[in-house]
Amino acid sequence: MQKRFKYIAGVILFGIFIYLSILYFHVGEFLEETKRFFWESPYLIIGVMICYSLSFILRAEAWKLYFGNRVRFYSCLEGVLLSLFINHITPIKLGDAVRIGVLSIREKQVSPGESLQSVVVLRSIDMAMLLLFSFIGLIVFAKAFVFRYSILFIVILAIACLVGGILLWRFLPRFVHRQIQLVKTNLSGRKALLIFLMIAVSWALEGAVIWGVTSSMGSGLSIYKAIWVNSITVGGQIFQITPGGISTYESVMTAALTTFHFSIKDGYMAAIISHSYKFVFSYLAGMLLLLHSPVSKIKQIKEILVRRGL
Repeated sequence: MQKRFKYIAGVILFGIFIYLSILYFHVGEFLEETKRFFWESPYLIIGVMICYSLSFILRAEAWKLYFGNRVRFYSCLEGVLLSLFINHITPIKLGDAVRIGVLSIREKQVSPGESLQSVVVLRSIDMAMLLLFSFIGLIVFAKAFVFRYSILFIVILAIACLVGGILLWRFLPRFVHRQIQLVKTNLSGRKALLIFLMIAVSWALEGAVIWGVTSSMGSGLSIYKAIWVNSITVGGQIFQITPGGISTYESVMTAALTTFHFSIKDGYMAAIISHSYKFVFSYLAGMLLLLHSPVSKIKQIKEILVRRGL
């Protein structure tokens, strides 16, 4: 049922994207705005690159800290960036499977089970931070009807998570107890606070992309509005059915930008340029990692995906 709902929502967003593209995509205008963002504002693009890169560095550091520094930072960064790369070349989110496998292969003292558990916990924190940013933004920025339906969605999501947790506890009590113990061990006290802070800051930094794109277009958002738009957009990627979430990203971001009186055309243009930047970044990062030791990494990724039956 959940998969069917996700697929239907993804298809609807894909249809919206096609409709927007027919109406508003013009090659000449796209190339002009892309050139302005990438080439005509060197300080702007450098600032965006630094902020966007730092967002992944912080996530890798948070992952390393979760293990109490038992793993190397480079292994964590490699897992995070390869996950990003894989998510941008496959129609469904397979990046986490690669992230889990990379760490357990590179760090022999970490079992696949531990790696899986750490990714589940950190991805849950990711979603919690995105929901927090989104919820705050909905209260401050969004129109009343958007707010009402968004609250309803959040309530339904919370109920679904609660029911899922109860079912897990009912049928797999030993598994749940072990996960709780692992979280208590790895996510407690000052370390937990630092991990939450790093992940929150990482998502805030990712908002620099849409801030930079709208600035280059001459209709710049304030950074806190850009953070909200990014949070809503990334949250919408749970409905991804195409490589890199093409269509879901553009449709959700266009809708979010209209909240700030962007025309649909300008919102759509900002969405496809910011998404283009993220594709370029993910491909460059992935290729650089693969070039570092291409044979072993391609073999590792293939092995991980085969294990997943893909």
